Amino acid sequence: MRSNAGVIAVTVVALFLGVLAVTQIQAQDVYSRSLQLETPASLTTLIANLSERNNAIKDEILDLRHRTDTAREAIASGTGSLTEAERQLSQLRVFAGMSAVSGPGISVRIEGTFDERALSDLVNELRNAGAEAIAVNTARVGPRSWFGATTDHALTVDSAAVRGPWQVRAVGSTDVMYVAMTRTGGIIGQFQLIYKGTRFDVSRESTLDLPALATPLR
Repeated sequence: MRSNAGVIAVTVVALFLGVLAVTQIQAQDVYSRSLQLETPASLTTLIANLSERNNAIKDEILDLRHRTDTAREAIASGTGSLTEAERQLSQLRVFAGMSAVSGPGISVRIEGTFDERALSDLVNELRNAGAEAIAVNTARVGPRSWFGATTDHALTVDSAAVRGPWQVRAVGSTDVMYVAMTRTGGIIGQFQLIYKGTRFDVSRESTLDLPALATPLR
């Protein structure tokens, strides 16, 4: 049992590290697209925000690596507990989208022109801000989810069509995610530069109910 606890902990942390590495690269797209629309003053703010965000990601990666080392030591010494293993397993199921989730968080309503690249940027930014679970309308987003578009201007999550207006809901720290979305030079500000006429409304939510993935990970 103790060995299994350590294995579960290492698995969870390794998955988190993988997602962090991917999102750190992918989340740059929205900023590169909006650079030509920025003023010198707003570019200064944008650079400061990007530096702050990248430093936060580096700190989180270091913390997760520390947790990996701790879990490996638990395997070697046999000190991992069954309770901790169960907690880690529950966390893994949420992260993988295998279980429904309820809790506080934020909602981003998008009404107007939007595309799959922007949706990917938004999801990645929410993950960077600590979102534990994300859904687009009623479609749960998992660690392997991909986004596309249809010829009639709907977006897709794992091939399932989601039509606007879109509601991107994220369970996690309400205040942290809200500030990350709405701060000056942040992703919503960048979207407003790129998608003229599109309305973006960010709201704090006391309770959100997100479904599990329609197709569980294999």
